[in-house]
Amino acid sequence: MRLPAARPLLARPHGEPALTEGTRRRLGLAALAALVVTGVLLAAGGVQRLQFFIPASRAAFPGWMAGPLGGLGIRPTPEQASLLLIAMFACYLVVLACAGALPVRLAIGAAVTLHLAFMLAPPLFSADVFGYIDFGRLAALHHVNPYLHGTAAAPLDAVHPFVRWRDSGSAYGPLFTLSTLALVPLGVAGSLWTLKALTAAAGLGCMALVWRLARRLGHDPLPATLFVGLNPLLLAFEVGGGHNDLLVMLLVLLGALALVESGMAIGGGLLATASWVKPPVGLLLPLAAVAHRFDRRLLAGVAAASAAAVAAGWLAFGRHTFGFVTQIRAEQHLVAHNSVPGRLVVWLELPGVPGWLRALFLLALGAALIALLLAVVRRRMNWIPAGGWSLLALLVTSAWLLPWYPVWVLPLAAVADDRRLRVGTLALCGWTLATRLGPWLPGAL
Repeated sequence: MRLPAARPLLARPHGEPALTEGTRRRLGLAALAALVVTGVLLAAGGVQRLQFFIPASRAAFPGWMAGPLGGLGIRPTPEQASLLLIAMFACYLVVLACAGALPVRLAIGAAVTLHLAFMLAPPLFSADVFGYIDFGRLAALHHVNPYLHGTAAAPLDAVHPFVRWRDSGSAYGPLFTLSTLALVPLGVAGSLWTLKALTAAAGLGCMALVWRLARRLGHDPLPATLFVGLNPLLLAFEVGGGHNDLLVMLLVLLGALALVESGMAIGGGLLATASWVKPPVGLLLPLAAVAHRFDRRLLAGVAAASAAAVAAGWLAFGRHTFGFVTQIRAEQHLVAHNSVPGRLVVWLELPGVPGWLRALFLLALGAALIALLLAVVRRRMNWIPAGGWSLLALLVTSAWLLPWYPVWVLPLAAVADDRRLRVGTLALCGWTLATRLGPWLPGAL
């Protein structure tokens, strides 16, 4: 199905550009250059032991964690780093508005440069990557089930000092938890940089797939690709932090492309595989199935991939293969200060998130998911934008929102013929950035 090309973000009501082509090109090039400079400064500035950059600061900062950017001697304060992130986001918005006028090779080169810069930075803004490393070490070296125990079960392990959530087991599907066993022979340092490299490679792979999928759907591929590849949250938090979300979205995009090209079994299998790595993307499965009228090949692919994932998990973790469900449920009882429910609690001066408020957000999520499913059933919406809206609704209603979670929505919004979804995704990115950085900004309470 070919969809019409999306209008640029800065456009008059009838599609006439708000600025001339030459002005957009000059403005876009200036913003692109500023985005690269601020991004490199931020990546290089992470080589210091500050809670703002590396939350796992209870341990000493070893030289192997600093990476090759440590020699640049850049040491921004938390306030300065916050301003760098804000400047990156502002430049990103300008680049998106002018994307159609930019030289393709220069724009893609800038995205690749930023991926490499954040890949070479130390783990930024999160210690989760050490949790990934810990899962494999718990199972392989200490014979401890990572779905039942956290790193506290092996306090003498080399990775223990760097793990922040020490009593939490794995909240990921068995395919990801099982894959961490392959990292064990690399040691802690080798595992860290391998995961950072895999995350950056997955980001570049997502860019390539967005380009191909956008062309396949009849869109201008450059704006769609830059929407993903230059996003500051994706670069600083996801690639910088070495998270696994881009690996998941790489599988999702491969599945989407397969379905668009009528590879039903492969597409269904890839979407199912993604959900057995990170369960929330399982919301895409019913939408894809309904959109393709429950095609038997698609369902067979889902069933085969799911059976393989469960079998592999059962061999490794036994009856606790589904332990991630317990961990996810526990997370949903936590409250992130930058989530929408979390901020609402602060504004209402409530002592915590009461049950009735959680129920209201859960009902809102359920209503949104049902409405989106019906829209796909009635052919009013393609499953790809519906999937983007589903994940966006999940993030807005969840009390547990982390700054890299908008990465789930970015690729789907980029290729969808839905300008409102792209604006909503950018609004979520702006919200996440503002609430995350608020306490570090000058004059903040």
